[in-house]
Amino acid sequence: MWSPPEFLKSLLDGSSDASLICQSNGVIWHANEPARLMFNTHDPQGVAIGTYLSFFDSLNKIENPRLSWGDVISATSFRNERKNADGVGTNAAGDRFPVAISIVRIQQQNSSTNSGQATSSEYQEAPEGFDYLFCLYIRKMIPARMELSSLEEKVARYSATRDAILRSSDQALAVVDSAGIIREVSSDLAEMFGYEDENQLTNRHIDFLLQGKGSHYLEKELSSAEVQLVKKNGVQINVRVVSSMIPPTEGASDIGTAITFKMVSKKGNPQCQENRNGHNSYASGELPKTKNATAGILDASFDSLFVMTEQCTIEMVNKTSCDMFGWTEEEFIGQNIRMIMTSEVATNHDDYVSRYLETGIKKMMGTQREVVAQRKDGSTFPCVLGLSKCKESGLICGFIRDLTSEKKSQAVILEKERELFNKETQLIKKHTEAKTILNDLVKNQSVVMGILDASFHSLFVIDDHCIIHMVNKKSCEDFGWTKEEFLGRNISMIMTPDVAANHDQFMKNYLSTGIKKMIGTQRQVTARRKDGSTFPCTLGLSETPNGEFYCGFIRDLTQQKKSESEMLEKNKELIRNESLVRGILDASSHALFVIDERCTIKMVNDRSCEVFGWTKEEFLGNNINMIMPAHIAMHHDQYMKNFLKTGIKKMIGTQREVTACRKDGTTFPCMLDLSEAKGSGLICGFIRDRTNQKVAEMALAKKNKSLQEKQDIMAGILDASFHALFVINEKCIIQMVNEKSCVVFGWRKDEFIGKNINMIMPSDIAVHHDQYMKQYLETGVKRMIGTQREVTAQRKDGTTFPCVLGLSETQQSGMICGFIRDLTEEKAHEAKIIEKQLAAEKLSCDLEANQGIIMGILDAAFHALFVIDEKCIIHMVNKRSCDVFGWTKEEFIGKNIKMIMPAHVAVNHDQYMKHYLDTGIKKMIGTQRELTACRKDGTTFPCVLGLSETPQSGMICGFIRDLTKDKAAQAAMMTKNRELQMHQNLIMSILDASFHALFVINEQCIIQMVNAKSVDVFGWTKEEFIGQNIKMIMPPAIADSHDSYVKHYLDTGIKKMIGTLREVTAYRKDGSTFPCRLGLAETKESGLICGFIHDLTEEKAAEAEILAKKRLAEKIIDAAFDSLFVISERGIIEMVNRASTTVFGWSQEEFIGQNISMIMPTVHAENHDDYLKRYLKTGFKKMMGKEREVEARRKDGSTFSCILGMSEVDNGGTKQFVGFIRDVTLQKSLLLAQAEREASDSLLFNILPEHIARRLKQDPSHIADLYNNTTILFADIVGFTDRTSVMSPHDVVMMLNDIFSRFDYLVDVYDLNKVKTIGDCYMVTSIPTDELENDGCSRVCRFALDMFKAVRAFNNTGPRHGQINFRIGIATGQVVAGVVGTKRFLFDMWGDAVNVAARMEQSGLAGQIQVTKEVVESAGPDFNFERRGTLTIKGKGPMEVFILKSAQEPSGRHSELDRRKSNSSRALRAFSMLDNYHDS
Repeated sequence: MWSPPEFLKSLLDGSSDASLICQSNGVIWHANEPARLMFNTHDPQGVAIGTYLSFFDSLNKIENPRLSWGDVISATSFRNERKNADGVGTNAAGDRFPVAISIVRIQQQNSSTNSGQATSSEYQEAPEGFDYLFCLYIRKMIPARMELSSLEEKVARYSATRDAILRSSDQALAVVDSAGIIREVSSDLAEMFGYEDENQLTNRHIDFLLQGKGSHYLEKELSSAEVQLVKKNGVQINVRVVSSMIPPTEGASDIGTAITFKMVSKKGNPQCQENRNGHNSYASGELPKTKNATAGILDASFDSLFVMTEQCTIEMVNKTSCDMFGWTEEEFIGQNIRMIMTSEVATNHDDYVSRYLETGIKKMMGTQREVVAQRKDGSTFPCVLGLSKCKESGLICGFIRDLTSEKKSQAVILEKERELFNKETQLIKKHTEAKTILNDLVKNQSVVMGILDASFHSLFVIDDHCIIHMVNKKSCEDFGWTKEEFLGRNISMIMTPDVAANHDQFMKNYLSTGIKKMIGTQRQVTARRKDGSTFPCTLGLSETPNGEFYCGFIRDLTQQKKSESEMLEKNKELIRNESLVRGILDASSHALFVIDERCTIKMVNDRSCEVFGWTKEEFLGNNINMIMPAHIAMHHDQYMKNFLKTGIKKMIGTQREVTACRKDGTTFPCMLDLSEAKGSGLICGFIRDRTNQKVAEMALAKKNKSLQEKQDIMAGILDASFHALFVINEKCIIQMVNEKSCVVFGWRKDEFIGKNINMIMPSDIAVHHDQYMKQYLETGVKRMIGTQREVTAQRKDGTTFPCVLGLSETQQSGMICGFIRDLTEEKAHEAKIIEKQLAAEKLSCDLEANQGIIMGILDAAFHALFVIDEKCIIHMVNKRSCDVFGWTKEEFIGKNIKMIMPAHVAVNHDQYMKHYLDTGIKKMIGTQRELTACRKDGTTFPCVLGLSETPQSGMICGFIRDLTKDKAAQAAMMTKNRELQMHQNLIMSILDASFHALFVINEQCIIQMVNAKSVDVFGWTKEEFIGQNIKMIMPPAIADSHDSYVKHYLDTGIKKMIGTLREVTAYRKDGSTFPCRLGLAETKESGLICGFIHDLTEEKAAEAEILAKKRLAEKIIDAAFDSLFVISERGIIEMVNRASTTVFGWSQEEFIGQNISMIMPTVHAENHDDYLKRYLKTGFKKMMGKEREVEARRKDGSTFSCILGMSEVDNGGTKQFVGFIRDVTLQKSLLLAQAEREASDSLLFNILPEHIARRLKQDPSHIADLYNNTTILFADIVGFTDRTSVMSPHDVVMMLNDIFSRFDYLVDVYDLNKVKTIGDCYMVTSIPTDELENDGCSRVCRFALDMFKAVRAFNNTGPRHGQINFRIGIATGQVVAGVVGTKRFLFDMWGDAVNVAARMEQSGLAGQIQVTKEVVESAGPDFNFERRGTLTIKGKGPMEVFILKSAQEPSGRHSELDRRKSNSSRALRAFSMLDNYHDS
């Protein structure tokens, strides 16, 4: 598996942006720490194919946004393009955020086997197929859009990066173009062939080095071969040549080839060459791939990059670094990195690096930190610095990201979010109030009927049998029947006979199936009047929530149909006049163009063809920018978009001189006159050729140029300026002023000239001004120049005034020009604005107080309502507006009111408002006028508009009544007396049904109303109550002072009783008293006070009984040994027992009334109330009814472990929670100590053999023993490197874990010692103990045979990446074994037998067990061996080796093996698993 080199990993890990390297099929090969943090995943390298697609919800800036992520990657690989995309990412927690993504192809790997025939054993197996690799840079975007650097600028950095890689290359490398010409070589290549200088090889054909065989390496994407070449001095050398095609970069179509040369020995093994730095060179072909990868990553980087040595010398920078800091690349290279630091940091920087190199303690390395950097011009800026170190080269990579714009954007965004939150809070509050009042209004039947009768549409309410239950007045007017004639009859009476015959059947079908065809929709139908006439109308149906009734609104379309017919006649008239208009336009002496909103030419006249040279057919359908010069044409469509978006006319309605372009490419000056065709959206332009006139004007201009005239013009311009102007020299002496300066300050021009400029400054500033100028001349640091600042100036009479000062410096003369703008009037205007704002805020408070009522009434209105400000921006609409026009409230708010107007009216509407604000003349306000409005779908309709202005706020309110519905309808009220009587009877029926006594009194405490329950409770009749003072029901001690309490409330407004419930004593007619609960409320409109009185006599008796039972329960609870707490729903302690005071240290008085969180540690106490609220809301039990171990806190602050048991008690409808707490501190300490001992022993026995572990516990000194007869086994996966090169890291680990876990079980079965695993190598030995030494060799051999059974079982599961095979080697002999080190103990073995076993595995055959002669002799007669022959073993020479084929069932030692199986539980589990996969 190809993995990124360390240098490339260092670049990624040092980046502050999330960076990924992935394959086109979705497998991630490498990810840095920011990527893990961004997506909240700890193992991004283990993501399976396609899993990371969930990171991105959508992508933009791609040819087809509907393509999947994999399609985008694939398209990028085939076209070799870089891609930038914006999208929305989703992390593991489900949070969504905007991201910017840069994708670049960085590595092309071989897709087929090597074409060259390898002669060495290391090339015997062909590698698996590879695909392209990609680098993804992902950056979170703040909501303000972030613009990426253009790809063209990034591509320009390729050359610099390429040269840096070649200079640092430690291989013999040549880069040739597609023609075979050598363009670049490394110094190692020149040295290999005996040339003193690289230039002696460049610009020559590659055949010069490869002896005419260069084309073989240029025609293939990747090739490798061993050839014999000749050096400059004629000496022949054996060289392995590997060529790799370099993918083309953007802007370059030429495909080059990188060719590496490596000297090999006569046997074909590459010689180990050391480069100049002493590091081993990379494998053949690796450098070109690394080069491409590095170039791609640098080109896609968003940030500044620095690569430096351990001495802090800069070795490499990217173009972003030059743009960010202001130095060129040449100025950076070779300099110390502290050149980009502020002086206080740069002074100590080298000491920090020296300390790191000496101690190795990383403070900055591998982290990201916010620091301050310094540019070439001395300015500083905040940034994020990320550092990483390359392990191989020792170079340090640093990424720097500028935070200037982000910090500004974050501040702006924070402020906007704060404003948005405040607005949302206000809207929620207003919506809640409006909803409450609307519900109250709906309950009022008289108001509802008044609203319905005021409707412009007919209303019918019918039941399931189609019987009419309600109609409004409009229904009677439209159809001719009275309400009495309507009620109780079938709705089919208003339908034509063909529809009426089937209507009841339609209703039955709906009731039986529930399928809605008409309900919830609007449909055009035909209705029938009482006189038999019919008319077209729109029918809208809805069903009441309880499903008992159906409401239908009917709108008469007669007038609308008539208007549509008239509009059709007008369109025909326009078509007849079109031919006449075209004739007039063709007779014009000027060129004419008519274009639409997309700048497409819709019409030209004959003069246009004569002037520009195109025919009409060539003009029509093309963009108007065809007649413009290229530099104007490229921006023209954007100008049109700005106009359509903002409505600001810069060119339309004016004449402007421009340059036009003819068909032959020549240009000429012309005068352009544009106008907009109202209502059509088309723009007409007349073009007049000014070539001759322009020539005359240029000739005249040359004659009139003179220095005196320029000075006069300049003086005139300056004197005409609205601002005071001063020109001073470097000594602050005034050289020139304009007339406005004399007017503003009071001095004459001759009094100004020659004086110091501090004459116009207050004394406290004037004293230091010359020093400021001197400091600027010495340092060149501009603080005021080039900026605008608000200062205070002083007039001749000594008065001061606020002003804005703007300074600029002339390049040639060194003069400083200053413009001063008087802010006196602006400050006064700002004060007025503040005053208006305060008034507006007061009005806003008043509006908020009534907002609920107003919105409820407005939403109940049958007319559309709009409230706009002076800029015509909509601030409020009602629900009727949404129904009439089709937009939602959110779409209305914040938009211009002209959105509801036809185009020809909307164009001039803002001008009408401006004229009214300027003149105060009211033409529309206070009147009603008939006009035309426009809906969202573009349709228009006639309506009546009534406008009024609010005096304080300046807001304008408009009601719009749709005349298509009904122009003649007027709202009529029903008889108020009958409705009021019905309403009053309803209220009294409700009050008399109450269980509590009710009193309504006025401000003088006189009883206005009582209910029947009051008569029952107090004994007086209603007639005896009405008109009397309320103190008649109070005991004398309270009654005497009652009126003064009411008077105090009326005077101060302080509510003590109103809005609360309080327990008081009441007085009956018979003189007896009784306890009761009194609740008072005040009606805002009438000023009346309502009081409900609840008799508590029975409740008090029940409470006394409960209190007695409670005292008995408390005595029982106090006898318990465990702590007990009873708390309320709010977590307040209501009861504790004596054991609680003993355990926690607080007294019962200190407990009662406190929150239960007082006995919890701080980390739990802060959230406990939220847990309790969540349980009461959801009912989900986590603690309730269970016992759980928790931590509690005593009064002295100490904590202890305890068992908490919770239960819920329903105390008369009130929930209480009972908790028992048992201290388990001592018990837990004992259990914890025991668990720690067991865990320690278990961990030690897993690391070391059991008998070694026990020796180590008894004697911690070093263990080192000599064993004469120990058997060692090494096993290795065949082709592991090639196999895992196409597997993800996750798949590799899972495969090794599966197969090695099977081996671990076998180790337990045969009671062997697993020493370690090294990569894919597995090492096992017999346990070197005296009692088992004689049996060790046979057990290892049987273990080896069962290993292949385990491998076959693994292969039978159908592994994802194909079947695997092993090589196994076994040797036996003398070894030294012992425990090494004091950390991470390892029981290891050393000796000649260990080395021989490793050689047996390395020289063995796939799928075979290769052993030494000593193993054959020690194993015994139960095993079948096959002699392989004599092999030359490294370090040993010729050795006779054998292959272990099979084994017979054990004879004499069978009982011993059975004993080990029965005595070891681990062995039994292992045998069970072994039997399972044997059966499979």
